[in-house]
Amino acid sequence: MNPPGAARRGRVSKFGSDRARLLTISFLILFLELACIRWLSAYILYLGYFTNFVLLGALLGIGAGTLLSQRPTRWVRWLPALLYSLIVLVLVTRVQLDPTFEEVIYFTSTASLIRLPAWVLLPLVFISVCSIFTLLGQELGRLLLTARPLQAYSLNILGSLGGIAAFTLMSVLSLPSWVWFLIAALAVVPFLPGGRSFRLNLAFLLGLVLAVAASDFAFRNLWSPYYRLGLAAMEQGQVVRVDPREGRPSADRYVLVANGASHQEFTSLPRSKLFYQLPYVAFEPPASYDEVLVVGAGGGNDVAAALAHGVAHVDAVEIDPQIVALGRRFHPEHPYDDPRVTIHVDDARSFLEKTDRQYDLIVFALPDSLVLASNLSGVRLESFLFTRESFQSVQGHLKPDGLFVLYNYFRYDWLVDKLGAMLEQVFGERPIYHSYADPDSQQLVFATLLAGPRARQVDRNQPGFGFPAVSAAPPATDNWPFLYVRGPGLPAHYTASLGLILAFSFLYLRRLSSRSLFGRENWPYFFMGAAFMLLEAKSIVQFLLLFGSTWLVNSLVFFGILLVVLLANGLAARFAFADLRPLYLLLAAALAANFLLPLDRLLIEPRILRYLAALALLFSPIFFANLIYSRLFRDTPQANLAFGANLLGTMLGGSMEYVALYVGYHDLILLAAILYGLAFFSLRRRLSAHGGRLR
Repeated sequence: MNPPGAARRGRVSKFGSDRARLLTISFLILFLELACIRWLSAYILYLGYFTNFVLLGALLGIGAGTLLSQRPTRWVRWLPALLYSLIVLVLVTRVQLDPTFEEVIYFTSTASLIRLPAWVLLPLVFISVCSIFTLLGQELGRLLLTARPLQAYSLNILGSLGGIAAFTLMSVLSLPSWVWFLIAALAVVPFLPGGRSFRLNLAFLLGLVLAVAASDFAFRNLWSPYYRLGLAAMEQGQVVRVDPREGRPSADRYVLVANGASHQEFTSLPRSKLFYQLPYVAFEPPASYDEVLVVGAGGGNDVAAALAHGVAHVDAVEIDPQIVALGRRFHPEHPYDDPRVTIHVDDARSFLEKTDRQYDLIVFALPDSLVLASNLSGVRLESFLFTRESFQSVQGHLKPDGLFVLYNYFRYDWLVDKLGAMLEQVFGERPIYHSYADPDSQQLVFATLLAGPRARQVDRNQPGFGFPAVSAAPPATDNWPFLYVRGPGLPAHYTASLGLILAFSFLYLRRLSSRSLFGRENWPYFFMGAAFMLLEAKSIVQFLLLFGSTWLVNSLVFFGILLVVLLANGLAARFAFADLRPLYLLLAAALAANFLLPLDRLLIEPRILRYLAALALLFSPIFFANLIYSRLFRDTPQANLAFGANLLGTMLGGSMEYVALYVGYHDLILLAAILYGLAFFSLRRRLSAHGGRLR
């Protein structure tokens, strides 16, 4: 087999086509990764809480695939059949995760023929995704050898940026999922080998797109940036599936279905449940309010209840634009058409920070999700709403006689007690607790918590009222935003799932890799990949706190991180950086600044200054680390192995992100610093073995 340099020299005349292919495969990998994460979590209920496991599978697959880049057999020929099999299997089996864990709460439920425990289903999904991306990783590894390492790396980043931009556009336009897979299928075609198998592969790709399109049509899916949405009307005791793009004004009750599970109802006021009207009828005489804020307004039930009780103005905050549109079209009371209502499609923490309005009543109206705020973290979409700092923000927006109300099917008493303790810490007195058995759900007890000055006026002698029990559970904070976790630590189902995944990863790599991957040449790339993933997860979580936990902020931050990497790559190509020690000192200083400077110091106005300050602080370690990485990558003799080792390191770093369940997100910077230290010492050891130094 020819060495990589010889292969590169022999293909100079084809570099133009190879450059286009490298851009295309990089685009395809990132685009298909995002498509798989969105689509699988939309059809496998509760997988939306574990999308980082899908990401880890993709990272392992890409890294492992680069190890196969110099083998003569091109495995990409199996990609259409493998992807088709996964999609059809998910559609046919309708499998879902079994969410019954007492130490961690997962909301909503639905019937399913197959309910598998997390430690079984998560490794199965991980292995399936890993297998698919191994085939793509082999093609990527081959193409990385067709150009100088830094040039190939820059093309890889540019293609990845294109993948993010394209999928972001898909989300903006709410395009159906068959369009995603059609784009992916078209991008796969140039990499398929010719001959008799070509037509068979085209048939698999066509079958894949048709299967996804058929599911979109059969379920009448509407894709929001967060969910696969559907709608059902309740007519004369019958459930009638409704096309969300068509109006059905005759029904007085609709059920919104998200990712296959009942998410919320659009109900006429006489048929609405008690908790919608409790903030008004808990007082004698019934309370009246001028200014009301509804967080998690959804289709508009809480807004309709507020209007029916004569409020002067309602700010309705909902993060999902498609749910707002459905509520506007289908809610029987048409609350969003009332001139007293102002709709804000935004993250609630971001809205509270931007507004200076004071409210008589603030309602957190069932703001629970089925998705994570980012695929790089274990933080749920609504996690930062239920932290001590969020409750302090609510308190700051209440009038002197204001009331704060939150409610949900809380499942376990410990969660109600934990929320009660947090509210007591913020408001200085125990909140009022109200519970009742929901006739539509015999096993779940619904609970409402009322806090703030006006809560003292509630007649606690009424049935169902009282105080939550004293709780010793640690409060959820912006640093440790895990309300639904009973206490610090890694829950059993996470431990089992991660253990199986890491064991599979070790055996998979032992089977595929040569000794050269784990030689001293590649350990610096491995440790830097692990540290980079931790920094990326921490930075995204902190950006979500600063600018809101919306899908668009998430996409823009990820896009910005890749731009920073591209900038570092360009500088490393232009300047020699013969002495790496100053870069390591700058990296250490950037890590120290991120550890020592409190995040709230960045809450400055105007927002453009906040954005620039956040870029300078949060992305500075990523920038200096990638200057070092690019400088090393520039001279590597085997770009595919170095790139593969780096990707496998990111997979380890993604697993280590769960350390935040113990220590919170702030202290992940210390773990990243340790990993960068290991990269530094492994590099020194490598250079000293060859008689060199860091300069």
